Amino acid sequence: MSQPGHRCTAAPIRVLLIDDHAVVREGYRHLLSSRAAIDVIGEASSGAAGYRRFLKGGVDVVVIDLSLPGVGGLEVLRRMRHRDAGLRALVVSMHEEPVIVERALAAGAAGYLSKRSNPSALVDAVHRVACGETVIDTALATASRSAPATPERLRQLSTREFEIFRQLAEGRSVSQIARELSLSGKTVANYNTAIRGKLGAGNAADLARIAIASGVVHLSAA
Repeated sequence: MSQPGHRCTAAPIRVLLIDDHAVVREGYRHLLSSRAAIDVIGEASSGAAGYRRFLKGGVDVVVIDLSLPGVGGLEVLRRMRHRDAGLRALVVSMHEEPVIVERALAAGAAGYLSKRSNPSALVDAVHRVACGETVIDTALATASRSAPATPERLRQLSTREFEIFRQLAEGRSVSQIARELSLSGKTVANYNTAIRGKLGAGNAADLARIAIASGVVHLSAA
C-alpha cells in the first residue's frame, strides 16, 4: 500500500474531470494542476461527453460526480469499467448515503469522497487511487459501517437496473430514460418490469417510496 501523497510512478497522473458544474471543475483543475505530479488532461460537463473523452485514452484517474445530466455517473462508471477492467475512478459527490457509496464501488469506482471533504483530501485520493488503493472518505466509511445493511432486494439490481430505478424514482418517463441511455423504449420498459418484480413494487409510487426509504433519492428529487 502506498502512503498518502506517495507517488508510485515517475510520470504525472493524467486526470479526467467529469462534473456538470463549471465552477466545480475549475476548482478541481486549479487544485490538481497546482501539483507537479498531476496533469488534468480533460474535462466534461456530462456523462456522455466524459465517456467519449475517456474512450480517447490517456487517462489514469477519472474524477466523476454521480449527478450528471443525461447519463448518470453510475452508468458512466459501468460503461467505463466494461471497456477497461483496470479503471481507476474517484467519485466526488454530494450523495453521502451508504447505499449510493456501495453502488458506486460496485459499478467500478476505486474511491469515494464527499464534496464536503477538505481540498487536500482530493489530491491525496487521486494519488492513492492511481497507485491502486481503494479510498473512502473517513466520515462516509464510518457511516456505512454503522448504517443498516442495504436491503437485499436492492442488492439484486444490476448497475444498469439501479440507474434506471433511480431515474424512474425521480419521476423520469420511460421515453426520457431511453433517450438518455441510448436504449429503445421497449428495452427500458422491460427493465422497468424486471425492477418492479425484484423490488416488489406495483407502480411508480411504490418505486419512489422504496427509493426514498433507502436513501437513493430525496423528497425534493422524487
